[in-house]
Amino acid sequence: MKDLKETIIETVNYIEENLYNKISLDDISMHTGLSKYYLHRIFKSLTGQSIIEYVQGRKLTSSITELINSNMRIIDIALDYGFDYEQSYIRAFKKVFGYTPLKVRSDKTSLSLVLTEKINTNDILSFGNSVTYTPYFVFKQKFNLVGIKYKIMSKSGDRSANAYGRDFFYNHKNKIPNAIQTEEYFGFTDWSSDGFIYYIPSIQVTDLNNVPKGMTCISIPAHKYVVFRFVGFFRPDNLNNRHLGRILVQLYRKWIFKSGYKFADTFRFEYIDNSISKDDYCELYVFQPIKDV
Repeated sequence: MKDLKETIIETVNYIEENLYNKISLDDISMHTGLSKYYLHRIFKSLTGQSIIEYVQGRKLTSSITELINSNMRIIDIALDYGFDYEQSYIRAFKKVFGYTPLKVRSDKTSLSLVLTEKINTNDILSFGNSVTYTPYFVFKQKFNLVGIKYKIMSKSGDRSANAYGRDFFYNHKNKIPNAIQTEEYFGFTDWSSDGFIYYIPSIQVTDLNNVPKGMTCISIPAHKYVVFRFVGFFRPDNLNNRHLGRILVQLYRKWIFKSGYKFADTFRFEYIDNSISKDDYCELYVFQPIKDV
């Protein structure tokens, strides 16, 4: 069976080869041999766009070349890219770019357009029925967590952390009185000590005034973070050290050395919103504090 990366590569290449044709979800499904539902889920999870939104974005982005560098009539450009009518092309163009094709063609001032470039499939990591794509960046203000603190020897790694996380989420989180959202899980990892790490399965709280006995609290300062998003087509309980390990290898051994950033602190945290999880779907985000080199 093809893994997710192979499927995405096949889908992206098919779209590129057919930019001048009409492309439907049925066409792509038939080409890849996967159901429309599965394809839509994979693509939406990976890019934040539906396949058809991506297809249209690619067509419109590609059409700018003819629009700017040729004297082709707009109706001919529209027909070349598989639009049935000139007005359909114009409406789609304005919706995506904020300007009409004529405005872009005639206005020689500094218009700025957000383009839909071809997905760089080299940036995709997959493992069986899970996938992650290029990271993004966020700034988070100071926030507070309460959870249970465990010392984990480095050899046991995330296998122990996974078990502690499940136990906390199902058996202990509801004991915390001032939780902001009990379906949002934070797995806080502190490696400031040599030879072992501390792992704190936790939830976010409004303040640190009501910490239950046997639990610990953390106040996380404001930071800029690089965020790696992981999508698995299984329930969150089935996340394991191999899934997270692939993200961490990408973060610590590959991405950071080419990024122009360095780590800003000796912690990271995982985030899962269980309210959007299903038996066949989960998302996990790894937040790592960074700063400029």
